[in-house]
Amino acid sequence: MRTPLRQDHSPPLRGLKALMAAFQFMSDPIPAMRSMYQGRGLITAFGKINPLSRHERLVVMAIGPEYNRQILSDPDIFRARGIVLQGPRGSAHQRIRFGLVSMNAEQHREQHKLVMPLFHKKRVEGYGDAVVKLTVQMLDSWREGEQRDIWRDMQALTLRVASMVLFGGSDAEEAYQIGQMMKEWLSMCFSRRVRFFQVNAPGSPYRRLLDHAEQLEARIRAMIERRRRDGTDGRDMLSILVHARDQEGTAMTEDELIGQVNVLFGAAHETNASALTWTLFLLSQHPRVMAELLDELERWLHGDAPRIDQLHHLALLERVIKESLRLLPPVVVSTRIVDQPVKLGPYYLPRGSRVLYSQYMTHHLPELYPNPERFDPDRWLSTEPSPYAYLPFGGGTRMCIGYAFSMMVLRIILAMILQRYRLSLAPGARIDRKYAVTLSPKYGMPMMVHKQDGQFTKEIPRGNIHEMVDLRTH
Repeated sequence: MRTPLRQDHSPPLRGLKALMAAFQFMSDPIPAMRSMYQGRGLITAFGKINPLSRHERLVVMAIGPEYNRQILSDPDIFRARGIVLQGPRGSAHQRIRFGLVSMNAEQHREQHKLVMPLFHKKRVEGYGDAVVKLTVQMLDSWREGEQRDIWRDMQALTLRVASMVLFGGSDAEEAYQIGQMMKEWLSMCFSRRVRFFQVNAPGSPYRRLLDHAEQLEARIRAMIERRRRDGTDGRDMLSILVHARDQEGTAMTEDELIGQVNVLFGAAHETNASALTWTLFLLSQHPRVMAELLDELERWLHGDAPRIDQLHHLALLERVIKESLRLLPPVVVSTRIVDQPVKLGPYYLPRGSRVLYSQYMTHHLPELYPNPERFDPDRWLSTEPSPYAYLPFGGGTRMCIGYAFSMMVLRIILAMILQRYRLSLAPGARIDRKYAVTLSPKYGMPMMVHKQDGQFTKEIPRGNIHEMVDLRTH
């Protein structure tokens, strides 16, 4: 991306220009954000996008670590709102969307304390055996010489991992069915037909979303009731949440449990599937990096699944994951609502204004990351970005609570796949982006499965992936 021509002085877009920019953003946020940055600088404002509203409330797109710091370090002014539709007041949809990512102020602090024990170091490490077991099952089903949609495989695997960790092995099949329902609910939330036409009429996509939410909520409530009736503190996340108490001995309400369960599932499933898929793709496009990584894995693991105490030896694997999360972060843009009048850059934002900040755009600023479209894991040997310059897991006081769990899952699964199989992109594959719940390949990720023989080759794809990643040989 070239350096912007103007910095922080453009008046807000209004009228038809604002509506057109908003529509472009909803259709495909990455080129829309890039266009705003190149033409208007680090901050862009839109005024009165809704022509039916009598009050102007700005929508602002702010890019870069300084704006990220202001937005993420002051949650009392910049309020979180979650990433899915609000839904009708009192509806099942509204309840299941209302987890930590949507909570604010004292409620967020209290719930954060109750959820935090799920992610204590020893408990996270205890989930490792389930990740290994499920990964082995997936790899045993693959056959040499076949073509597989790796995006679909990673979704299926992380769905089973999330279901097992969240609901436990005693209800494995039902847990998986609930996980499938959660996945379908998330997909429906990001459907254009739902987002643009929120009409609660019989047969409408929006009504189908609300009906699905009611069915999902009923299944989660039944699972919660069984945990309470059993009266035992199991090792799965749901059991821990059901029995969690604060310092005054107060437990979560059933509505709070439902919201936390659904949000934790989404965080553990979709983001990890996206990260795994893009990392495997990037390695397929960089044979030298892949060869060096295989040497590291074989040196420390000798073909076995990694033990928890071995993960810290896999330094190149960690750099590969960090660079993949920088280049193609699962979440590319996030939202905050202004709760108090505030100045952001040159704009005075009234209460109710919406602020967008972008993980993707920050990670692609050349002043922070030279040659930002290039996949270069070794940049992490000398790069130490601030917490607001690298934020694949968010930043500030609301940084993703499952960071350590996700990094463990990514390292274990990648180490196991790459030692057993060599994956190459299918000839003629088209890799285009799609952004719904996370950044994903629009047409899947078709890859050929080979025995791991170290003979790495490169199949260059077609598609707009080239707008995001420099795939030329360097």
